[in-house]
Amino acid sequence: MTVFIDTSGTPDIAFGDLFTATGSDSGLGEINVPTDSTVFQVTYIETAGAPATADRINQLVNTDFGVPIVISALNDGTDPITGIDLKTVAGETYIDSSSGSAIVRVVYDSSQCLGSGFFAFDVNGKQISFPGPVILYHELSHALRAATGTTQTNDEIPAETDENVLRSQEGLCLRDVNNHGGGCGAGDTCGGTVNGCFIVSATTGSPESEEVRRLRALRELVAGTTQLGATLIDRIYEEYYQFSPAIAGRLGQDALARQAVLLVAVRPLLAWYTLAGVLAFDGEGFGAEQAMRDLERACPRYLGRTSVAGVLAGLRAGKPLPDKMPPLLHSFAEDVRKAAALPHAGWAILDPLARAWGAAGARRDVRAEVAQWLADAPLDKLAQPADAMLDGELSALAGLFDFRPEARRALGARLTQAWPQAISALARHGFI
Repeated sequence: MTVFIDTSGTPDIAFGDLFTATGSDSGLGEINVPTDSTVFQVTYIETAGAPATADRINQLVNTDFGVPIVISALNDGTDPITGIDLKTVAGETYIDSSSGSAIVRVVYDSSQCLGSGFFAFDVNGKQISFPGPVILYHELSHALRAATGTTQTNDEIPAETDENVLRSQEGLCLRDVNNHGGGCGAGDTCGGTVNGCFIVSATTGSPESEEVRRLRALRELVAGTTQLGATLIDRIYEEYYQFSPAIAGRLGQDALARQAVLLVAVRPLLAWYTLAGVLAFDGEGFGAEQAMRDLERACPRYLGRTSVAGVLAGLRAGKPLPDKMPPLLHSFAEDVRKAAALPHAGWAILDPLARAWGAAGARRDVRAEVAQWLADAPLDKLAQPADAMLDGELSALAGLFDFRPEARRALGARLTQAWPQAISALARHGFI
């Protein structure tokens, strides 16, 4: 085994980016190193049919190069060994012999330049996005040649050529391999995405399952409607990275756990998001009625709707699981409580799950539950849109609440506190 993840940085993000590079293959895992608490060891049993990038990760993880490869995902700042400001380079790979033994170090900025993003250039000189998984895969290309003593004089060309394999796989813009420039800032994605649906992929057995594709379509619909929606989704995924890889790793090794999470969480969540999308974009009608029936079926009575709702609400509030709960559920409790404490992921995952099961058990109006959930969206934690975009953003956002205008006003009450300079615009669009 060759690849390790440094625990001193943001190891969950590093694992998440690595997971994305495998095509969200649940065969990826990590284990503790008994003799070294500063790293996790990466394990990988590649699933048949995984993409070409997974072959590369498999090669790196399961080949003994005689030198370890250590990945450090740093939340901005300076590489403590080289002193290089990561905001200026996005990532770097080098051989570190300071301990007396050679280590191939892969170091990159997991904060995406403090949230500003990184960009590179395509063949037309256009700025294109340079997301975390792509940066990591680029640096691992350098790492392979560093570990095998085959580094080229201009090693950027083969690294960027390899990088384009992942870009193509994820539908991202391709990079000009003869232009090594870039920096902090936004770039075109060409419609691609690298946000991995780790838990959904693990429970359904494929990153291209029907559930994953439906979730991806809903995500793209929201992100394409407003920049606020796109930013909110980015924040959710940043937090999702903090706990989902660990859960996905355990799910990959336990069929019973996969089935339990699929039934209790994945299918109800997908049905909830579908209903929310129908209500927000199409309003109440036949489509909404069908979506409500689908949500009720996704929360089957035989699982004990009220009991499930109570457990989820307790976890959302940070309470421990009852002792009588099966050991399987206790194994996930710490990660779930971690998710519950995160403002964006908690709202996006734990809150709708508790509402879905609670509404099904108590026969409450699920449309009202969805409206209240949308009104609770943590948009007030985001920056106010620029003046030139403000009216357009608020107009698009307001339209999502046409099925329940009172929910729009509930959200508006919080936005007036968070964005005092936008009060007039909020009033124009029915938030006040």
